[in-house]
Amino acid sequence: MDVQLALLSKVVLDGELTAVVNARITGDFFTDDRYRRVYEYMTKHWQDYGVAPDASVMLAAFPAMEWLEHPQPIEYFIDALRERRKKSILTEGLNQAAQHLQSQDPDSVDQMERAMQDSLIQARLETATAFDIDFSSRKEELLNRLLDRKENPGHLRGISTGFRGIDYVTGGLQPEQFIVLLGTIKSFKSATMLAMALAVHEQAKVPLFIGFEMSNVEQEDRLLSLIAGVSLTNIMNGTYGPRDERKIIQAMDRIEAMRAFILSSDIASATTVGGVQAKIQEYQPDVVFIDGAYFMQSSLHDVEPGSAFALTDISRSLKRLAQSSKIPIVITTQASLKTSKNGLTAGSAMYTQAWGQDCDVLLGVERMGERQADESTSNQPVNVKFRVIESRSGPRKEVVLEWDWHNGTVEELDPAVMKERLDRRTGQASNISEDGTEGYDDD
Repeated sequence: MDVQLALLSKVVLDGELTAVVNARITGDFFTDDRYRRVYEYMTKHWQDYGVAPDASVMLAAFPAMEWLEHPQPIEYFIDALRERRKKSILTEGLNQAAQHLQSQDPDSVDQMERAMQDSLIQARLETATAFDIDFSSRKEELLNRLLDRKENPGHLRGISTGFRGIDYVTGGLQPEQFIVLLGTIKSFKSATMLAMALAVHEQAKVPLFIGFEMSNVEQEDRLLSLIAGVSLTNIMNGTYGPRDERKIIQAMDRIEAMRAFILSSDIASATTVGGVQAKIQEYQPDVVFIDGAYFMQSSLHDVEPGSAFALTDISRSLKRLAQSSKIPIVITTQASLKTSKNGLTAGSAMYTQAWGQDCDVLLGVERMGERQADESTSNQPVNVKFRVIESRSGPRKEVVLEWDWHNGTVEELDPAVMKERLDRRTGQASNISEDGTEGYDDD
């Protein structure tokens, strides 16, 4: 059966052109020039007159064409045509990659990789299923959703971040969300995101943690410290005793029995958004974490790496990737010390403001008190403000985390208790409300 002719026949005989157009089928999906001309004639007639051409119109325009009856629904042929188009795009990408492979150009490997990544992205964008809905016909679904929220206020609608105060106002990490974690240097943003990834893993989900700031060894050391409750310094130096060794082995036994926890510091293959997409396809994670997204490279040609244009493209591309992959993508990026003196804001991000503009939730971490040279080796707990700076669909909120790498713990402190501590310490009223909530974002 010729899928191209079958789809065109369904359109002519059953008048189902709208379904095909809504599925984003274009002339490029037809490999036969004759069928492409027929489809382009159909869509132009529809655009000019507002209705699909019937059999009599098509007979006058293409008298030699024979339209055939098919019992399968139009969706069957749309899916078949999508698969053909995807195969065509990927085949072309492989052919281009093969040409670069045979080239003597010193950049041939990079060009080959770019050709393959570009074809993967193009295939996903052109053949992804549309998710349009008729809002006016969804009364029952909407009422059920609202009733569930009313009966479970603050209930998780996504995957828990591991911090109940943040979960309460955000609903957790939700599909298609692009979440940015902002912080100045040594503000515990990488550690906080690693703790979030660990919380995802403890919920029997698969996190993919891509690190541009730390090696896999450093990430593993920190994870072991948090899971086993053992001093990070002792883990790094090998100075732990028999009791801690038993705790480490028990922790590794628990991890071995759980689902995958993917750590990646493979800068060569994950530098671009296309590389991240390839890892998503390989590992099928539930959440993607990218530590130090400002180190990534744009796929735009002739754009200076690290420039505002390049990073804006990366931000927009990660947002689209979260939407097309249907999973949350969480990143960290640097905040400017100069613009953060009075606290983090949406304008505190360095390099580009696109991070704050594109994200669904903007989180911030701020070190409280004097910084030490190396927080990870300190024997003293460190308090960190963790807050929702901006959110498209909820209130802002602040919680306090107490990091204690000496004992391998991170604890979310009750805001009211923390307020009392700060008031006693400073001798004046702090600006933390008892529930940690500051207000709502009107955007």
